[in-house]
Amino acid sequence: MVDKRAGRPRGPSTVRQRLLDATQRHFDAGDLPTVSSRDLAAEVGVSHSLVNYHFGSREQLVAAAIALRAAPHDVIALSRDEDGRVDLSRLAHGILAVWEHQEHGTRLAEFARRLASGDGSSDAIGDYIQRSVFEPLAVDFGREHARRIAVAVVGFLFGRYVLALPMFTAPTRDEAGRLLLSMIR
Repeated sequence: MVDKRAGRPRGPSTVRQRLLDATQRHFDAGDLPTVSSRDLAAEVGVSHSLVNYHFGSREQLVAAAIALRAAPHDVIALSRDEDGRVDLSRLAHGILAVWEHQEHGTRLAEFARRLASGDGSSDAIGDYIQRSVFEPLAVDFGREHARRIAVAVVGFLFGRYVLALPMFTAPTRDEAGRLLLSMIR
């Protein structure tokens, strides 16, 4: 007799969301840099090959988790490596994941346009960015390198997403990630 329950379950798969949820739980617990894709897959009860199937790699799973968070301090936190230092490649690709996310990207570009127009909230946002983004970068890379990173990231984001300048929008996401990484190294 054949077991009719064998094979792919009916209905939409929840594996992708469960992997994202597990990644965010480990982020909240502060141990994400030490958790492998095998660990995440085992936690949700699936084969580790499904991390690559749904995301391409562990790094892209982390980038997708960053995109769901969309807060700058979360991007910094999720960009940390096993030693607790900001990994510039993770940072560059995490930033792109957030800004190219279908829900967050448009909202962030509109928000940046409002800030640039002087809507009155820029001081509070500036203080937040200083404390939550610049200072952690300065601890890891020194103030001068952190300043160069900040200038490159802000310029890149405004050029690609806010002003939509062709020289910034023409590169694919992967090309843009390599370009941004080369600017912040």
